[in-house]
Amino acid sequence: MTITVPSADLTSLVGQCFERAGMAPEDAERVAGVVVDANLRGHDSHGVARVPGYLRRFAAGATGGGEVIGEPLGEGPLRRVDAGAALGPLAGLRGTDLAAELAGEHGIGLVAVGNSSHFGAAGFFARRLAERELIGMVATNGPANMAAYGSSMPFLGTNALAIGIPLGAGRQFVLDMSCSIAARGKIIRKRELGEPLEPGLALDAEGEPTEDAAAALAGAVLPFAGPKGSGLALAISLAIGTLAGASFDDEAGRSQGADARPQDIGHLFGAVDPWRLADREQVEARIAGLVERLHSLRPGAGSDRVLYPGERGELERRTRLVDGVPLAAQELEELAQACDELGHDQLASRVRSLLASAAR
Repeated sequence: MTITVPSADLTSLVGQCFERAGMAPEDAERVAGVVVDANLRGHDSHGVARVPGYLRRFAAGATGGGEVIGEPLGEGPLRRVDAGAALGPLAGLRGTDLAAELAGEHGIGLVAVGNSSHFGAAGFFARRLAERELIGMVATNGPANMAAYGSSMPFLGTNALAIGIPLGAGRQFVLDMSCSIAARGKIIRKRELGEPLEPGLALDAEGEPTEDAAAALAGAVLPFAGPKGSGLALAISLAIGTLAGASFDDEAGRSQGADARPQDIGHLFGAVDPWRLADREQVEARIAGLVERLHSLRPGAGSDRVLYPGERGELERRTRLVDGVPLAAQELEELAQACDELGHDQLASRVRSLLASAAR
């Protein structure tokens, strides 16, 4: 069963969940904004489905609020930040905004954030930079959930890479990709919905191919394009481990389950002011021509129109802002259960009232 919730109500509900768990109101609001943006753009695996885990880890002391994030170290356009085991979306916002500030001062900024946790969709932060007319590059590592090429065991994170580029006219190119064939968050969502996986995405704990989402989560997902996805994930892990001082993937704490220790993963945020090198008017005119040529391409089989990365998500966001955000009933029930565990009876009742109204 699917329940459709107005985005403003959903943002308010998620914010209240974190505020009742002890997070400062302004931080709770910012986390809710990151989470619900993923749902609005159709990236549901990084939306409300993540909130129960985030709440449990925050309540257990494995993550903190924005107040635990340290002061930046470094000079010039380079900074390093100890997130203090803050909840990842807050660390991500701090790193993004600092990179933008440095780019405004120096034309370029690079911020390495260590001692953090899962920060949501990498594309959110790349888009945030592109919305400020900057070229943004964002990467994150994560706990070992993916097999290295040539292995049947989890050793690498699915390690996301996102690139945001301003296109003019309020549009942004946003490429957001993990190094696995399928993002682990999507496999978690498949498990919650009781749906099978497509063949060739994952291995079980014995290293055998599986289409069972639960077995895949106990085993390993596979890198895209074999050695290419594996190599890119390892490069991200090495760069973040070096620059941010974060754990390498096989050392990091997990974001799910009983492991409540800090994850100690890291993120990189790069921002470039392109207008220090290029004439804005000329470049935006050329980009407009490129986008027009892209849109005019003959669609292939199964496609209605050729779109640039990030465009489909923006179209989905506009639709869901009007029609509401569709959520699986199981997602809301898990959120209610998390509220129950944390003693937030009123919030749990509010969530279950959404389920009850949909059932009627």
